[in-house]
Amino acid sequence: MTTLQQLIDEHQSGYSLAKPFYLNQNVYEAEWQLIWKKYWLFAGTTASIPKPGDYFVYQLRNESVIIIRGDKGDVFAHHNSCRHRGSLICLEQSGHATKLMCPYHQWVYNKDGSLHKARLMPDDFNLQQHGLKPVAIELVAGLIFISLNDSPPDFEPVRKDFAPFVQPFQIDKAKVAYQKQYVLRTNWKLVAENFRECYHCGPAHPEYCSAVIGANLRESADSELLTKQQLWKSKGLATDTVNFVDDSFHFAIRYPLRPGITTYSLDGKAISKPMGDHRDHDAGVVGLVCYPNFWMDAVSDYIWTMRLTATGPHETILDLAWLVDGDAKEGVDYDVNRLVEFWKITGEQDWQLCENNFKGIETSGYEPGPYAPAEIDVAKFIDWYLGRMQAGIQETLLA
Repeated sequence: MTTLQQLIDEHQSGYSLAKPFYLNQNVYEAEWQLIWKKYWLFAGTTASIPKPGDYFVYQLRNESVIIIRGDKGDVFAHHNSCRHRGSLICLEQSGHATKLMCPYHQWVYNKDGSLHKARLMPDDFNLQQHGLKPVAIELVAGLIFISLNDSPPDFEPVRKDFAPFVQPFQIDKAKVAYQKQYVLRTNWKLVAENFRECYHCGPAHPEYCSAVIGANLRESADSELLTKQQLWKSKGLATDTVNFVDDSFHFAIRYPLRPGITTYSLDGKAISKPMGDHRDHDAGVVGLVCYPNFWMDAVSDYIWTMRLTATGPHETILDLAWLVDGDAKEGVDYDVNRLVEFWKITGEQDWQLCENNFKGIETSGYEPGPYAPAEIDVAKFIDWYLGRMQAGIQETLLA
């Protein structure tokens, strides 16, 4: 039987992965341990928990994490497991709780995870020793990241690089206008690969190419980019691209829409009022990526986030959210259907491509194929992925 190490050793740089990387359960289990349980994972935004006691639960396979707003506006992440006999505490995907109470024996926890009351326990029972187990959490201007690792990678580079791009949107004061979940029959890496290239954009995404100059790969965006960068800098907006380097796991960019296009919409016209500190609809597109599960595209008047969760080699859950300015009023400043239609159409085009890709890999005719020059960022993602898997194997051997 071919081992994971052999698969890594046999990989040809610049080519897609061998079939087991997409289909094999053992490979997925290794990914779960070496990537998903080690790196930082996007959980959601503070816009979804605006008030103290608001919470949501992020379910990852058998892991369940409560993210809750504290009394002073801080945000906590706890394992969703009672310290009494382990029952889930929050049974709903989201909600509001003055205290967190286990539904089994009614132990009560504060928002910060400390144990408030343990019903019918002895008088000398030590409450301080039985608080909820914390989950590592980091915030970047309203973006919430968690890690299931007790010693996760350094997050400071992500904070430093993301913050200038995200702060003008004032996510903590924004509101979630719409959310939608998709369950795809495909491998998570195929979704990641799809979102790292526009080789497919011309044929597959007419709406996207109508909005973004250069997306069809038949024209140059350089002149428009140089012009817009001067304008953006005059507004104090971040313009310097943050590329993947060495073993980094995040990326940030600002790029222009076509002249005459105001935002990501089917007619190119504004969707809502400018978000946060933005005073007009001319800030281009902010694109953020954080491996393995976060993609974000933001224009002046709304943010679109994608949270990717791998549940197996053949299933990927995508949780999408659309955010608008906190003062924007539905039916007055924006219409939900107009807000979501651009990315609903573009996204569903991608979901079909990713599922078709997976079906083709399942056939006996599949073998790794060469990436085109336009897919250089896909090749870099594969190199990152294999590097993390290799590093994890070495760490396991040395442990």
